[in-house]
Amino acid sequence: MKTPNKIWLIVAVIVLLLGGVYIGYLKFGATRIPNRETLAGKADLLPFYDKAIEYEQKIKENPSEIVNYTEVGSDWKLIGDSTHDSVWLKLSLSTYQRGIEKTNNKNSLLIENAGQVAESIGDYALAETYYTQAIDLSPGDVSYYLARISLLKNKLHVSQEEILRAYDEGMQRVTGGADLVSSRAQYLKSVQRYDDARADFELLLKNKIITQEQFDEETINFPAAK
Repeated sequence: MKTPNKIWLIVAVIVLLLGGVYIGYLKFGATRIPNRETLAGKADLLPFYDKAIEYEQKIKENPSEIVNYTEVGSDWKLIGDSTHDSVWLKLSLSTYQRGIEKTNNKNSLLIENAGQVAESIGDYALAETYYTQAIDLSPGDVSYYLARISLLKNKLHVSQEEILRAYDEGMQRVTGGADLVSSRAQYLKSVQRYDDARADFELLLKNKIITQEQFDEETINFPAAK
């Protein structure tokens, strides 16, 4: 008479186990590493796959060695960029996120790399969050400002005022900042704010970042200054 109860108990346990597996798949399936055969016909990518697997093993052996996360993340991203398959980009992002967690959100390079991958995937809000975090950690690194500004201009399509505010914030925090001035000059030129663009090009000329010939070439079609 107790046998049916035992059967139901076994069934219940199996259901719970299968449920746990299914939940685990939902949580981690997106970052599960595909088989090597997935890249059949793409022999040029196989060395990067093999290297990523090698460094994944190194992460398991020494989780505190941060360079391993960078190596794996960059290899997965390269494969993702080449195949246009988001599964590899998601692998790259999850790898960088593991490294970020391991460094307690203190490694600006890992964070910026995660921002680049998030942007490639199309998660622009996450990308901006990462770029902003990288800026706060390394306010003197102009590349982080340029990455965020490029995202604001080309992907988020925010207002001119917000873009120029981002440039101003960068220039207030970066010593020198010629790359920011040059980028802003080109942006102002593209939105036909010629007087402001000319002022930036003049600043670059004054500081010998560009030559007189380059200045003349950049401003040749500008209307007369007001």
